[in-house]
Amino acid sequence: MKTKRARRRKGEGSIFFHEKLGRWTGVVSKGRGPDGRRIRNQVYGATEGAVVAKLKEIDREIASGRRKGTTAQWVEHWLEEEKRPNLAASTYAVYEVAWRVHTKPLVGDFRLDRFGPDDVRDVLTKLRAKKCGGRTLQVVWKVMRAAFDAAILQEKYPRPNPWRAVSTPRHDYKEPHVLTDAEARSFLEAAKEDAFEAVWLLALFGGLRLGECLGLQWQDVDFKSGRIDIRQGATEVNGSIQVGKLKTKSSRREIVVGKVVTDALRRRHQAADKEGHKSPFCFTSPTGDLLSRTYIRRRHFQKVCKTANITDPHPHDLRHSMTAHGLAAGLSPIVVAARLGHGSTRMTLDRYGHQLPGQQREAARVLERRFGAKATAKSDDRL
Repeated sequence: MKTKRARRRKGEGSIFFHEKLGRWTGVVSKGRGPDGRRIRNQVYGATEGAVVAKLKEIDREIASGRRKGTTAQWVEHWLEEEKRPNLAASTYAVYEVAWRVHTKPLVGDFRLDRFGPDDVRDVLTKLRAKKCGGRTLQVVWKVMRAAFDAAILQEKYPRPNPWRAVSTPRHDYKEPHVLTDAEARSFLEAAKEDAFEAVWLLALFGGLRLGECLGLQWQDVDFKSGRIDIRQGATEVNGSIQVGKLKTKSSRREIVVGKVVTDALRRRHQAADKEGHKSPFCFTSPTGDLLSRTYIRRRHFQKVCKTANITDPHPHDLRHSMTAHGLAAGLSPIVVAARLGHGSTRMTLDRYGHQLPGQQREAARVLERRFGAKATAKSDDRL
C-alpha cells in the first residue's frame, strides 16, 4: 500500500506516514554491521513531531558515541598508548595487524558500550567466511579480549568482557617439516647459488629466526671465533621495516657457528663491500635498504627449495630441523634451548623432541637391546 511521505529534513532521517499502520514512521541509519550493511533504526509516533523528536534523540546518541565511545577509538588508543611502548616491535605488529586488517573493518564504528557476545560471534563468523585460518582467529580473539579487559579496568566498558563469553577459536597446529639428511644436503648445495646463502645457513646451523637474521649487524659477528651476538630482529609494521630489541632476555643470546657458516658470512661481507652502501646490517638490498621477510622468503628461499626439490617449504623449517637433529644426535636440551633463545628446555622438548623421522623406531630397538629381548629378522624389518 502506498504511503504518504513528508519532506525529509536535514539530520532527521526518513519520515513518512504509513497508511497501513496508521501512524508516522521514521528511519535513521546507525552505522554498519559486521557484514558492511547499514543498520537502520525505526521509530513510530502519533504525530510527525513526535517522530522527529525521537530521531533527533537517536542522532544525538550516535553522534555522542562516535565522539567518545566507538570500538575503534578505544582499541586504537589502547594500542598506541599502552601496547606500543611496552611490546617488542614484532609483537606490536601482530596486535596492530589483528586489529587494522581483520577486526576494524567489521566493528570499528560500533559503540563500545553496546558491544556484546553476539557481535563477537558475528566477527568470528565473518572472518571464517573470508577463509581466515584458525591461528588468525585466535590472535584476533586474544588481542580483542585484552583490549576489552583494559577497557573494563579503566571503566570504559560497563559489562563483563564479551570476548571471554565466546570460546577461543580452534586452531589445528601444523607439524613443521623437518628436513631429512638428504633434503638438508640438497638444500645446502642449492643455497650456494643464492645471494643470501648465509641467511639459510644461520637458520639451519644456528637456529636463528628469519627476522633475527635480517636484524643482524656486522658488529654482531666475530669471524675469528664464530660467535654471533643475537640482540635484535627486523619486522614489518604498516609496510615499514623496523629493527627492534628482542622481547625476552633468553631470546637475546650468543651462539657459536662453525666454519661453513662463517665462510658464507665472509662471502656476504665481500659482496656488501662491493655494493658500496656501507650499511651496518649484514643482509640488505644492493642499495643498502632493509629487506622484508616476505621478499626474501618469496624471491630467494622458495627458489632454493625448488632447486632442492623440497615441497611446501617455510624458513622456520630450518630452525625446526636444527633442533630435531641436534636432539636426536644427543645434544643437551639445555644447549639446544639456549641456541634457540628459549627460556627453558620444556618448550624445546615439547615442540621438537618427537619430530625427527625414525626416532620411534630407534627407541624400540634400544629398549629391546636394553631388556635383552630378541627380535626375529622379520619383526626387526618392520621396525
